Amino acid sequence: MAKKKASAIQALTISLIIFVMCTFVLAVTTYVFYTQAEDAKVAKTQAETSANEARQSLNAAQQSQKDLLEERIGVNPGDSIDSVDKELASLQDTAKKYGSDENTTPTYRGLIKTLDNALKGANADNASLASEKRDLQNKLKITEVNLSSTQSSHNKTMDEKQAEIDAIGKAREETAAKFTAETQELTRDLNAANDKATRLADLEKQIHDEVAPYISTDRLQKFSAADNAADQVAIVLEELTARDQLIQRQNQVLGAMRVADPTLQRTILAATPADDRIDGFDGRVIVVNEIERSVLMRFPRTIGIRPGMLFFIYEPTEQMPLISSKKGILEIVSIESGTVARGRILNTSNYNPIVEGDAAATSLWSPLMPLEVVFVGHIQIDRDSATDDQELEDLIRKVGGDVAQTVGFSTSLLVDAGVPDQTGIGGENPGWDDAAKQRRRINLQQANKLGIKVVRIDGFLELFGLEENYFDADHLITPTP
Repeated sequence: MAKKKASAIQALTISLIIFVMCTFVLAVTTYVFYTQAEDAKVAKTQAETSANEARQSLNAAQQSQKDLLEERIGVNPGDSIDSVDKELASLQDTAKKYGSDENTTPTYRGLIKTLDNALKGANADNASLASEKRDLQNKLKITEVNLSSTQSSHNKTMDEKQAEIDAIGKAREETAAKFTAETQELTRDLNAANDKATRLADLEKQIHDEVAPYISTDRLQKFSAADNAADQVAIVLEELTARDQLIQRQNQVLGAMRVADPTLQRTILAATPADDRIDGFDGRVIVVNEIERSVLMRFPRTIGIRPGMLFFIYEPTEQMPLISSKKGILEIVSIESGTVARGRILNTSNYNPIVEGDAAATSLWSPLMPLEVVFVGHIQIDRDSATDDQELEDLIRKVGGDVAQTVGFSTSLLVDAGVPDQTGIGGENPGWDDAAKQRRRINLQQANKLGIKVVRIDGFLELFGLEENYFDADHLITPTP
């Protein structure tokens, strides 16, 4: 029993020792494992931190590489894949023009390769063209050398031929000059003979073609029946004698006119034979005002037309109507412009009124005659002692007219300055003498004979649309009849 008890105690002791030892070992191992666990936690934390740092560094490196790659390939930062794909597709379409494969994946490297291949092909083509150009240039040089040689030979031949031509030309000129001289002499003789032979025929034709339309009705039949020039000339002289008598009667009235007097004009027009024809129209009616009974007429020019002048109105269909066929009478009231004048309707028919397009004519004025003015009398219109002929002559020439010394058939107007109202110092007036008096008298007589209009200085200025003070008009000299 004691042995059993001792054995039991021994067993417990051993168990206790083992327990204590195990406890110690457990404590030691627990401590060790705890320490290791803490170290592991710290290591893990450090490892995780290092991993995060490594991952961030990798991400930064990757982003930097990505940005650098985008910069290298030309992609803008922030561009989406869709925008890059669209740009690549557009570039791929462009690259197709230079030989790109349609099935090639659109990449920047592919585009560069395509364009590089196209460039190599273009360089090859350029090299081929350059080679062909060199060949052509060599051929051109050879051709130019041959051409130069041919040209030199040709020039030499041309010089030789030109020398022959010059010799032939000189001989021909000498022969032609001799022939021309002989021909001119023969031509002069022939022309003299032909002139004598054809003069009568030309005269007959001229009489028939130009004179016949102006023969009055009562003599026209007799003129047409004449079978020789002598009889026709006799009839023309008879007609001219009758017309001259009529013209003299008209000119006596016209020569006495100093202003446009409608009464005198009506007298003249009434004295014109009814079967006479007008020789052409002077103007056209462009506007008719029925309410104001006025018209506007257009003329080639209005120089010489003055208020009070009368015009007959005719139908425009006949170029040379009878004077008696007039459809109305107009009186000029104002000059509107260089080609337009305003008229007042004096006489017209309600059944055939004056309308636009009607023609106007008068025997008292002609637009076809150039302006030719004769000045007579003592022209003194300012305060100095010298005559003022030059100022008026300059005025005429400014409007395209001419100044004559004597009245003739071409004279348009006679300006009479009259005689001096008073004598100058010593009983004389510069520029006024017996010769000037005689010239004034003769020209006034001739104007009265030819029916040339005579006006005073102030009337002359009025015809040109000038005010009376244009030449210090306060000192205008009143003409002496």
